[in-house]
Amino acid sequence: MHAQYTPERSIFKRSTSAHRALSEGTADRIELAHTDSDADAWLEPALSDFISLASSVCGTPMGMFSQLHADIGLQHPYLSVNNGRGDARNQWWRFPGQTGVLRNAVDFSLCEMAACTPGQITEVNDLSSDLRFATSALARGNPAVRFYAGVPLVSGNGDTLGTLCVMDREPRTLTPAQRDAFQKLARQLEAQIDSHRAMQKLEQQTMTDALTGIGNRRSFDSRLREEWTRHLRNARPLTMLMVDVDYFKQYNDTYGHPAGDALLVQLARVLRSPLRASDFLARYGGDEFSLILPDTDETGAMQVSDRIKKAVARVKWPHTDIEISLGAATVTPSEMCDFSALLHAADQAMYQRKHGRNPRNA
Repeated sequence: MHAQYTPERSIFKRSTSAHRALSEGTADRIELAHTDSDADAWLEPALSDFISLASSVCGTPMGMFSQLHADIGLQHPYLSVNNGRGDARNQWWRFPGQTGVLRNAVDFSLCEMAACTPGQITEVNDLSSDLRFATSALARGNPAVRFYAGVPLVSGNGDTLGTLCVMDREPRTLTPAQRDAFQKLARQLEAQIDSHRAMQKLEQQTMTDALTGIGNRRSFDSRLREEWTRHLRNARPLTMLMVDVDYFKQYNDTYGHPAGDALLVQLARVLRSPLRASDFLARYGGDEFSLILPDTDETGAMQVSDRIKKAVARVKWPHTDIEISLGAATVTPSEMCDFSALLHAADQAMYQRKHGRNPRNA
């Protein structure tokens, strides 16, 4: 199945001039598809406010938050491929006349330098005359930054989260009062991100199956509602797969419950291997697993099912080979049903496979 990746757009309005200003130098960076989540809706409004306040107190026309740590308290982090490697870093910009923030990674060199001095402001009065940064993307391209000041944000456990930055197209120097206010704002943003990180960890614990480490029934129900809403909004197909281990009770009775638990842990890893980043795997209960495949039609569902069965067949399982029953259900935009009907259809398809005449070939 072909994985389609598209850059995620800000939920705020963007000025076209701001978009053009950041359009250069990003061709090697590919944004992976990002799953919208109400749990993450706090981030961009908060960044917009803090960047706007920082620019106001420092008297600069533009500001930016640079994310340097993968975990800033998001349920669904933004990810990119940069020069062939995964990259969790991001930058959110705010320009004059802009009503929100624009997410676009331009240059991390100054922010990474600033991150090396926690508790201090890194201030470069004129990038064009600084040999370290005169050829940087910030100085040479758009928005042609001359002045830069950044404050590192450090979590309670010592993780460097990123930097809050202000910039100008003209050389300048901050006053002592501006530096003091800038640092205080950075500490407030630091505390807010740290709070969301802690809440996200607690939420993750309640949404994760303790045995396999994948999603549990609660997280499955939540994700299905999200994907169903997206299916209706974007008029895209949605597929669900249900997977069950054949003769699992006999396996437990013969080899013991610890062996059965080990089998489920290994099977969760195998089921996850052929999936895209946008797909979702959960332990539905007992020896049943559920998979949600967004933007996947019946052909794609058959391809994923075939990959899963081949992956299971390739594994050298402890004690004895295992068999699985797999049921699939796909809903297209033209069909009228609800997500409970989709779930029921997938479950029924799996049941029919499991109790058919030849479950080995299901």
